[in-house]
Amino acid sequence: MNRKKITIIVAELLVLIFIVILVNTTNIAQKTPECWFYQSTGLECPSCGGTRCVINLFSGNFKEAFFLHPIYFIIIFYLLIVSVIYIINLNKQEKIAKWLYPKAWYAIMFAIILVIYGLVRNMI
Repeated sequence: MNRKKITIIVAELLVLIFIVILVNTTNIAQKTPECWFYQSTGLECPSCGGTRCVINLFSGNFKEAFFLHPIYFIIIFYLLIVSVIYIINLNKQEKIAKWLYPKAWYAIMFAIILVIYGLVRNMI
């Protein structure tokens, strides 16, 4: 493994540790701005609850995080799994699970699912 890859991995871990410490030592939920879409229309936007989901996830409240925003919860775990697979594949000749690596159509699919979720949650 070359020095650049090690530096990137260490930097990612330090950022993750900083976020976990920040979430657990401050009341960051009260410092985030209100959703302007919700304030204007009274309807929840497709990403409403996403920040609270991430905060609860980093605080260890997995059940509450899932119920606040299930799509964000799933995407975060997907990205975590892909990161671990990427780190494992750094030094391997034969790469494993490359089909999980993000592709452009994954982002399009995520956006479509997020919009559908936003519509459905306001109808219920």
